[in-house]
Amino acid sequence: MEIKRCRYFLAVVQDGTVTGAAKQLHVAQPALSRQLRYLENQLGLVLFDRTGPRFRLTSAGRQFVTAAEDLVSRADRIEAAARYMAGGGLSRVVVAAAQTTINEVVAPFVATLGPDDPFVSVREVTADRICTTVSKDADLGLAAGPADDPTLAWRPLTDVPLRAYVAPTHRWATQGRRSITIAELVTEHLLLLTREHPARAVLDQAVSKAGLTYAQVTESSNALMCEALAASDFGVGVTTDLPRFGGCPLLIDTVDRTTLSLQLHVCWSPQHYGVEALTAVVDRLAEFAATYVHDTAWRTGTGHPTTAGAPPQIQRTAKGTQPNRTD
Repeated sequence: MEIKRCRYFLAVVQDGTVTGAAKQLHVAQPALSRQLRYLENQLGLVLFDRTGPRFRLTSAGRQFVTAAEDLVSRADRIEAAARYMAGGGLSRVVVAAAQTTINEVVAPFVATLGPDDPFVSVREVTADRICTTVSKDADLGLAAGPADDPTLAWRPLTDVPLRAYVAPTHRWATQGRRSITIAELVTEHLLLLTREHPARAVLDQAVSKAGLTYAQVTESSNALMCEALAASDFGVGVTTDLPRFGGCPLLIDTVDRTTLSLQLHVCWSPQHYGVEALTAVVDRLAEFAATYVHDTAWRTGTGHPTTAGAPPQIQRTAKGTQPNRTD
């Protein structure tokens, strides 16, 4: 069905005559009459009672008015959106990110936006699927770890520390420790994320570089579970998540005397139709990450930002028996 014929139909309904509608539409009266006949034949309906000087709607015509108005309204919105997009405008941004990044970065950033900014929606995906999702059906991706897809544009956002969470009764907490060494960490029963998580890769690499091995590991695919179990004194949880459940967070010092951390990047396609508008969103996100996200991430349990910062270092493997799983 042609949208044009629905527009012609509604014009005649509004004016009541083909002659008046033809003048409004700037078309010849015979041509307008033919288009109305085409529409009726296509629908298999008689829309107008043509007796008398004015066209009157039949019962079918009255019911069709609502459908025609809806169709024309949708077409107008689509055309307006297409014109806006053709001019580089961006009304909606789809962000691909892992659950922790959505909770700690994307959602707080969205809370700073206003009604004139693009509408932001998220696609929650695992870390290894972010680049693929951006290439196919997302506008931006927030990735933890290296910028390793050359087909995408990348920008560093900030680094976030890995934290070792312990129960308030743990000796490190009662001693008032703010940080521990990686050599101290590996001697504990550790509650670690599974290996597909970037934070786990950072920790595994750092342990391997130090020539160390884990004493005991229990794995979970959920960072909040690692933190919750640590708060209940089932072990030492290691995540990049912010403190919850009353556990005590400690920073982890590596053999290089740096603090173990994970780099966050934002990525997008350089061929995006609205790349200029998208870059403006990236600029604001980068500023937000460099201030709020960084300051929040590097704040210790007492509320004082730490002075340590470091590029991410990485990875580790368990020794002996296979790790236990909590899920």
